[in-house]
Amino acid sequence: MYINSLFVSTILIGSLLILIMLFSGRTNLKVNLYLVLLLFQLILHRVGILYFSTNLGGVYISREYPAILSIIFLPCWYLYIRTLLTRQVKVYKDLPHFIIPFLITLVNFILFDTPFKFNVILSLLLGLYYVVIIFRLIKAKTNNFLTKDRFLERWVYVMYFVFIFIFLSAVILKFFSGINSDQWLIDFYVLTSTVWLFLLVYIFLNPIILYGKIILIQNIVKEEARISFWKFNLTKQVDEKHQYIQNLIQDNIPDLIYKIIALQDNDKLIKDHDFSASFIASQLAIPKSHVSYLFNYHCLYQGTDYYNLIKVLKSMRLIKDGYLENKTIDSLSLECGFNSRITFFNNFKKFNGISPKEFAKKNVI
Repeated sequence: MYINSLFVSTILIGSLLILIMLFSGRTNLKVNLYLVLLLFQLILHRVGILYFSTNLGGVYISREYPAILSIIFLPCWYLYIRTLLTRQVKVYKDLPHFIIPFLITLVNFILFDTPFKFNVILSLLLGLYYVVIIFRLIKAKTNNFLTKDRFLERWVYVMYFVFIFIFLSAVILKFFSGINSDQWLIDFYVLTSTVWLFLLVYIFLNPIILYGKIILIQNIVKEEARISFWKFNLTKQVDEKHQYIQNLIQDNIPDLIYKIIALQDNDKLIKDHDFSASFIASQLAIPKSHVSYLFNYHCLYQGTDYYNLIKVLKSMRLIKDGYLENKTIDSLSLECGFNSRITFFNNFKKFNGISPKEFAKKNVI
């Protein structure tokens, strides 16, 4: 009963994830293409295993569900990790990875039954091949990509360690059962289904895997009216002299905007520093030209207007927190970096359309 419940849970959660990625309209489907294929194969496997494990029709899993089917997982696992690292999906160039598994499966199920011993050895050798090439891929990317995104680094390693665990589990269980025995399969599928269940829950707890950082960032920013002056789409045509920068940072623009927004919310930085392009570039560890590009083509304010807006946003946060209940407008203007009450008042009304006191009445309970 427990085993069947495990298989059913894996099927249901995996199916739900596939539905979310295919039909929610917001998921990062391009990056998750091979994850969807992995989950689809997982569901088909577990449906078959559930059928055989309940002994429907008088057949048994160990006899009727050969290990050769597992090789279909291998290229998808590698290609998903590669897509995470490179952010590129090249379907036509990826097809050769599926040729060998397809031919082996075709030979085994349609032309003639290959010996069980042959299937096991072939599956283990192909699995070892992908263990090695995934390791080489991760090692090649460690110094220039993974270190820039800690969450991505953690997720890639989780996927790789799960892959190794499943591979070693197959080797160890098969070794202890004997090369001519097929009774180890049910134990292998129970163990790997448990691992898959934890992996599926991990995906649910980290929606960035489903939606991707860029899409999540876009949704967050769109819901925040106070930062609506940042635009992910171009605000104007890019000059020819800036085309190079556009091509260079295009995929990272939402991430960079999100990081600038985080700086804007840091009240201590606003008090101690001038929010110039040079300062922002130093905080993000990117060239000043990249920051200037963002202001020119993705922000509605530049120069003094932008800096005054950042200080006004800080004053709005302080007012909402009850700053004016015990302190004066003069104190608030100085706290936010304005040289005088008049300058603060004029900028506040410019960006909000009302005075600080009127804003306080509407936003402080």
